[in-house]
Amino acid sequence: MNTSIYINRYISFLLLGFLSLSGLRASAAETSDSLQWKGLGVYDTWEHSPFMTGKLRGNVKAEQGTIAFQRSRYGSNTYGLRIDLSKPFELTPQLKYVHVRILKPKAGRTMLIGLGKRHDRPGQSERTEQFWVYSTQEVTPGQWTDAVFLVKGAGGVDIHSLVVVPDCESTHDLNSDFIAYIGSMAVNGNPVSATLTTSYPLSFAPEGATVPASEGIQTVNAGNIELNVQKPATSSLPRYTALLDSAIDATPGSHLVFSVNGQPAGKESVSVDLNRDGRFSASECFDGTLDVPASTAYGYYRVRIQHGQAVADTRLNVHPQTVTVNQEGRNGEVVMANGQALSALSMPYGKAITVKVVPSHGFTFSGVRVRYGYNLTGEQLQHGTPQYVDRILPRSAFNSKGVGTIPEELIRGDVVIEGLFVSK
Repeated sequence: MNTSIYINRYISFLLLGFLSLSGLRASAAETSDSLQWKGLGVYDTWEHSPFMTGKLRGNVKAEQGTIAFQRSRYGSNTYGLRIDLSKPFELTPQLKYVHVRILKPKAGRTMLIGLGKRHDRPGQSERTEQFWVYSTQEVTPGQWTDAVFLVKGAGGVDIHSLVVVPDCESTHDLNSDFIAYIGSMAVNGNPVSATLTTSYPLSFAPEGATVPASEGIQTVNAGNIELNVQKPATSSLPRYTALLDSAIDATPGSHLVFSVNGQPAGKESVSVDLNRDGRFSASECFDGTLDVPASTAYGYYRVRIQHGQAVADTRLNVHPQTVTVNQEGRNGEVVMANGQALSALSMPYGKAITVKVVPSHGFTFSGVRVRYGYNLTGEQLQHGTPQYVDRILPRSAFNSKGVGTIPEELIRGDVVIEGLFVSK
């Protein structure tokens, strides 16, 4: 390889990239920097990388608050831009959130690597790898994205350099180099990306993503509830599963212990969006146990279970001990089997009830619709999490006299039973 030609070609490509950056620089500088840098370079975790052995030097150029970095196909999947900080920050047991503005042309995972040293090891290099983390959401190609990285440690470790890996994917299919741009950086306690438009983001694209069956989530237990997530039909399982029709029961003040695949859930493997803002903050991450605050309002809350690389989302149903049951419908009514009216009737939570469907003269019924949950006349979805569910019980679920049972799994939260009446 002619290294000088290679480097000259890189420099030309880098300068062209800056010319094409145009008005995007202003977007990168919209938030003020709280992390300042004193030096720039490149870094690769692969020890035989030509950029670490000195055979090649990476191309980096800073201009007007924006850093351009040449993503090379000759580096490993962890080859990235090294940013030496003017002032290091400490890793603590409490989560911190590193925000990095990134613009890149290619889809793929984005990683942040922290280089630093322990306080009690004066001889340790300031470029010792202390963490590798993926961004909490995808960086959208062609758009400035405020990528957020969750970092923590036992304490006593200062981070002196950050390595931004804009494309943490295999380079085998990378046919040409490209330029990524880095804008403002900050470290704070805010888990929300300034450019995020979706709720409950994942750090990976779920479509088609799999894990080995032995590493997937097959069951989740909490309290007296077991959720069967998925059973392996092949040697792999989906990396992400949404179980938003299911829920884990709890009451305000209750204590829940989670297990995954029959084993105690790991540290910080359970997240519950207790303030229902569409995000999982640091205070909403738990070590496999959850004490539901006594002040928690009744309703459904998004729950995320993480087991290695596998992720499953479900709901937490914080419920009262009794529920209110009503009926509605035209051309007939639904009553209790003994004839008692279903009008703000108080019933035990999770206990089946027997009802009778009574059509008006000239009508029959095709079944009933049961709506259960909370805020039954409001929006069904709150940040994508269902607050109530509709279920149809067909005519075959009732006897010839119109008597049938509403099963216990539908007597959760407020309940409205609607007779589906049709002309004879």
